Amino acid sequence: METAIKEAQTLIGSLGTYSRLVIVGVWFPGFLMLCEFTYIYFRLFGPSDKGPFNFAAEKMKEYDSAVISTFIVIFILAVSIALGYLARDISFAISDIWLRRNWPPARALSEIFEQIRMLYGNEQVDGIARKHAVFRLAYGELDVSRLARSPESYVREYCKQWLRLRAPTLNTEGLEIEINMVMGLVLPVALAAAVFPLMNKNVLGGALAIASLLAAIFMMYRITWARNIETEQAIVNFLFAHWEGPLVPPPPTD
Repeated sequence: METAIKEAQTLIGSLGTYSRLVIVGVWFPGFLMLCEFTYIYFRLFGPSDKGPFNFAAEKMKEYDSAVISTFIVIFILAVSIALGYLARDISFAISDIWLRRNWPPARALSEIFEQIRMLYGNEQVDGIARKHAVFRLAYGELDVSRLARSPESYVREYCKQWLRLRAPTLNTEGLEIEINMVMGLVLPVALAAAVFPLMNKNVLGGALAIASLLAAIFMMYRITWARNIETEQAIVNFLFAHWEGPLVPPPPTD
């Protein structure tokens, strides 16, 4: 009975984490992009004598039906989620290119791991890492050209999954949610560069457009840095959990 309760708690916790990731990293950025695309379309092709909110209110009155209103809400939700996933995937692809090019502030997995060994001691780190085959990627002993993803992603995910099972208090869930949230906002912030000139057809609109582009670039810079930090933190927490012993009893194997 106790095991079933613990498994239910773990399932509920994972569902809560996934829900937060979807809301803050997918739905909200997608909804922002939908609003931006709608505003751009309205300003370019809509009536010039009406504001976008007044126009939308008039159209809603024309379809004063619970069925139509429900359909509109579902449609907005579905399109927002689709745009959110698209925005996040594009941002992750840009960040992956940034990491592969090793542009600042990116660090290669071998560099991160070597710094960890220098700080915590080669023997202490090697004594744990050598027991797990995935760390051969960190030592540069495997051919990474045949891998579908970057080497650090495999090591990071292995450490995160191990921590979730063996030492959940040391997992990097908070940083993962933060990265996904900011990652989803990069494209909406960049797209605002097309919205501001339509809102303010003057110098202010141009200045805000440039500022939004610079903000999107800075956000991508910080995301790339945070992804390196997440990898480093996951490895350090993984090693610390081994040095200090399991923080929770391991799950039953039978």
